[in-house]
Amino acid sequence: MSRDDNFIKLQSPQVLVVEASAGSGKTYTLAKRYLQLIFSPEHMPDKMPLRSILAITFTNKAMIEMKERIITYLKKMALGLCVPGSEDDFISLLDLDGQKAAKTAELVMDNIIKHYSFFQIQTIDSFINTLLLGCSLNIDRS
Repeated sequence: MSRDDNFIKLQSPQVLVVEASAGSGKTYTLAKRYLQLIFSPEHMPDKMPLRSILAITFTNKAMIEMKERIITYLKKMALGLCVPGSEDDFISLLDLDGQKAAKTAELVMDNIIKHYSFFQIQTIDSFINTLLLGCSLNIDRS
């Protein structure tokens, strides 16, 4: 997997599995895919995109790194610090001009702050535990 891969337009609902060796850029790729989903027309910030996107990783370290990358990318976009042609130039993937991307990034950041529990990037263990807890509550076994 190359960091220069052209990202295809994503459609919802979708399950995307990224498999690769250590240090190959999985977290980088997933963070950019997450941003693509957030900025897609059906998930714009006013429609609560955080509720409908789930990313699952294997380790706490990868989960934290992915959340940090997403927040960092959003801050750079909101502040207009994304340099065209650089590694962080993902605005071109979003079909938005810089000003609209900055405004939308601000809205997404505000949404994350107000509804952080909907910022669903979890380890597989925490996801399975959440599923089991939900199922046990539904059958009165908590």
